[in-house]
Amino acid sequence: MIIRPVDEVRGELDAPPSKSYTHRAYFLALLAEGRSTIENPLVCDDTLATLNALRAFGADVDGKTVVPPEEPCPAFVYARESGTTARFSTALAGGIGGRTLIDGARRLRERPMEGLVKALKDLGAEVDGFSLPLTVKGPVKPGRVSVDASKSSQFVSGLLLLGAKVGLRVEARNPVSRPYIEMTLRTMEAFGVEFERDGFSFEVYPGVKGTRYKVPGDYSTASFFLAAGALYGKVRVNNLLREDVQADMAFLDALEEFGARVKRGRDYVEVEGGELKAVALDCSDFPDSFPILAVVAAYARGKSVIRARQLRFKESDRVRAMAVNLSRMGVKVRELEDGLEIEGGRPRGAKVETFNDHRIAMAMSIAALGAEGPSVIEDTESVSKSHPGFFDDLRRLLG
Repeated sequence: MIIRPVDEVRGELDAPPSKSYTHRAYFLALLAEGRSTIENPLVCDDTLATLNALRAFGADVDGKTVVPPEEPCPAFVYARESGTTARFSTALAGGIGGRTLIDGARRLRERPMEGLVKALKDLGAEVDGFSLPLTVKGPVKPGRVSVDASKSSQFVSGLLLLGAKVGLRVEARNPVSRPYIEMTLRTMEAFGVEFERDGFSFEVYPGVKGTRYKVPGDYSTASFFLAAGALYGKVRVNNLLREDVQADMAFLDALEEFGARVKRGRDYVEVEGGELKAVALDCSDFPDSFPILAVVAAYARGKSVIRARQLRFKESDRVRAMAVNLSRMGVKVRELEDGLEIEGGRPRGAKVETFNDHRIAMAMSIAALGAEGPSVIEDTESVSKSHPGFFDDLRRLLG
């Protein structure tokens, strides 16, 4: 795809539904007593992988309605590229008698699973393998488990969901991406799950109620369009609730630190450009924002440092991917173990690659809008992983 620079970006659009909430609602619907209706779900490659997992476990999915089985059955789950699908399915397989096989595409086979595997073994499950493909034979024994969550908060969320089925005490050690754990708890509350907590130790009681659940708008995907407002003009994104716990809400604070003007409404966010200056940020709790924050830094005056602990274990090595692409655009970049040091200025048009990573594709598309000369973005199909309509929305903003 060729993207040519524009003079400004001004407009508004609706945020797509949240991928993270959609995953959680579907898996809780699988565990519920009685049917659930998931309103406004995100339809993308990752959530379709989760729907296939629900069907494999025995649920009947008809449109937005999920009718759970009396008991989930052993299954073969192919998670495609979805880390959430793989990890939640692995955790829930611990509550099922019989062997479940979980597998995924090549990059997903390289992503960490060890913390979750160890926790399931500690609970009495038989697990063959420490990365995909792996098999899990349950059921686990209700009890207490401690999980190393330093590489993924999804290990914790998966065990919390398992606890909603069998009852567990879950202690999360060194959790990253903590707001995603809060999202899991909030969705559990909507499905009637009862729990107690002390910091990041949780007592989860078994019992999930079928319900009607409406998926909120997604701050993560909205961040790319809001960044366009900060860099090139003014953008408003609707369907973003102010009273939410999504991790990427912190992206708005980061934009303000860069110097952009941010207005938060009850159900929208509006961002307008300002004189952007360099910042030092640790986005370990909202790592999905790292690629687009790196783009904002590439246009900000001065030297920025953007860090996050788990960036090398995503759909791509996002530190390396952004270093390569920004360098191709003439940006001075120094790669750190856990992030990038970026000297801001005016990037130039270049041929960049997405590394088959949806967030790299989106970030580099936004970077290209203000570059000197046209850019070529290779393999943009990866956006279907989280927002198949990304480029349609971008065209709406560009008029």
